[in-house]
Amino acid sequence: MATVELLQHYIEYLTSPTILLTILLLVGPILYTVQLERRFAAKSITPSGVPGCRRLGLTGRSNLSSQNEQRPSSSDGHPRVKALFIYPIKSCRGVELATAEVESSGLKYDRRLTFAQLVSKPVQGPEKESSDVAEPSEEWQHQWRFITMRENPKLALVRTELWVPDSRGRSSNANGHSGKDLHVPSTKPRTRSRTRGNTLVGQLEQGKKTSNRSASEDWAAHGGCLIVRFPFEPDYNPFGLRTEEVTITVPLAPTPERAESKNYKTEDLSIWKDNPQATNVTGEIDKVALDKLRYFLGVSNPLALFRIDAQQQRAVTRCLPMDRPGEQFKVGFADAFPVNALGLASVKATDAQLPASADVKGKLDARRFRANIYVGGIEAFGEDTWKKITVGQRIGRDKDGLFQCDAEYHVACRTARCKLPNVNPDTGIKDKNEPYTTLGKTRKVDKGAYPHPCLGMQTIPLFERGVVRVGDEIQVLESGEHCYEKMFA
Repeated sequence: MATVELLQHYIEYLTSPTILLTILLLVGPILYTVQLERRFAAKSITPSGVPGCRRLGLTGRSNLSSQNEQRPSSSDGHPRVKALFIYPIKSCRGVELATAEVESSGLKYDRRLTFAQLVSKPVQGPEKESSDVAEPSEEWQHQWRFITMRENPKLALVRTELWVPDSRGRSSNANGHSGKDLHVPSTKPRTRSRTRGNTLVGQLEQGKKTSNRSASEDWAAHGGCLIVRFPFEPDYNPFGLRTEEVTITVPLAPTPERAESKNYKTEDLSIWKDNPQATNVTGEIDKVALDKLRYFLGVSNPLALFRIDAQQQRAVTRCLPMDRPGEQFKVGFADAFPVNALGLASVKATDAQLPASADVKGKLDARRFRANIYVGGIEAFGEDTWKKITVGQRIGRDKDGLFQCDAEYHVACRTARCKLPNVNPDTGIKDKNEPYTTLGKTRKVDKGAYPHPCLGMQTIPLFERGVVRVGDEIQVLESGEHCYEKMFA
């Protein structure tokens, strides 16, 4: 009896608030240190790469590292390409390049894929007289609709890596700098615990760990691959110790045999007003990984990944070049135009106009605006009047063989802005107000776009194939006023 009483007193002693707090104070810092060491080790390990492929993109410092300098201009006073970005999956984190191939529909690999959710709506019956009572429809129409950071800001934390076949037959990094880059912030798993309930997360935790198939697949035979990573937090995650990095790998140019084995489907995909046919490649994604991604993004409907069908690209129908009547221009999964350009001075001027109370004041990151070509060497909003420019080289072929010449772009219109730039690209957190509120007060400069503010320019390549490099000079061939033509009347 004395032993039992002694044990009870001992248990009461160990579970007293004072003792529990002491244990937490002693053990907590140790666990936190272990977590920091794990993260540091994870960042310190050099990726083994993809056999037979080379990675496209900068892996160290960003050309935008100096974007907040007082005078983001070129040394000779001419506008120049300061940085280049592509976004292989629409609204996901981009890949910075030193050199980009350009096609008539945009930069190569830019917005080639998009996530989409399945939405349903009642089928509209024949119109009736206003006096008739509308009967509820028993039929429903199901359609895939693209998703973006506008509604799912955590897409900003979905990182992408591009690996393309290497003729040298070994893994390497291409398109990088020679040692003078600054680090581009990577996604950091969140450290705090959150209770999410025991529905989907509980099922996911019981599922198998998502494996990275990069090492076992012959990705070079499929045109290379796109590696997608995102952080997933299980239901119980003390000190962030159980945060998991989920990896998905998708081929860039799969063989017909692979497409059949992975059950690719051609389906209609809704993107704004367009409904092009695109290839559903969701069969490439492990079901557990897909469920984790859906939960991570906060998508309740079925989620899928679509790739562009090269034969079903959308037509550019607005703000076309007047000197090329009848010529057709195409775009992939970008909102409306192939290539977006933005002056860094314009971003800095917008930053200066933010209210002092804004969290982003003094550190407005140009990456929020998701341009392809960031321009230095011009005054704030100097790009507003561009009508036709040359930048980089066009690569063509005639009877004498290959040739190079200046690459011309039609500057179609200003970029009408929504609230997407309110999303912090490093955290995936969407600010309620800025910078959109300030843009709404200062940048309603285009009557055609009203009531939307504008920042940056939309361009169309006037050639089939070309290249653009960081440092290339931009020559303005024509200037003038713009009037935006709206997508929706």
